[in-house]
Amino acid sequence: MQRRIPPPIQTERLLLRLLGSGDAAALLALYGDGDVMRHWNHRPWTTLAQAQAAVTEARRDVRNGSALHLAIVLRASGELIGSCALYDIHPATRRALVGYLLARRHWGHGYAAEALRALLAQAFLELELDWIEAEVDRDNDASIRLLERLGFLHRSERRAQWMVMDQPQEVALYALARSNCP
Repeated sequence: MQRRIPPPIQTERLLLRLLGSGDAAALLALYGDGDVMRHWNHRPWTTLAQAQAAVTEARRDVRNGSALHLAIVLRASGELIGSCALYDIHPATRRALVGYLLARRHWGHGYAAEALRALLAQAFLELELDWIEAEVDRDNDASIRLLERLGFLHRSERRAQWMVMDQPQEVALYALARSNCP
């Protein structure tokens, strides 16, 4: 099903917008950083072609309604500092998964929480989803604290769900119902 392309989302300090071809170099810097990717479910990127392919895939997924992958941009400077996404969107069951990454030098400033609050509002109000899940590496304390601050509840553990740096990794499943969204 073809979806309408959502307009950018503005917060006090951020702009969440669709990824564009001009974002590939910034995405490579983000997804190529080993510290940023240490809790992710694939190895850091090493080529611009990987970033370009991800932009193409993200734009296709938005058009077909299976995902909403957005750049997190500082409004003041226009710098791409991260990305966030709703993926595996299932309109019939009104649920999706959420994912997010933030450039290392922007950690600790509240940008991830600000971006996710805006993305969750989009999910619940505009996309009319009822349930958002997050799979997180059990060792990613910062991400777990963020999810809990946003109202996500721990649901379960999944053994060897991801391969992180070629090692099976247990993940924790968190979930947020529309009715519990702050």
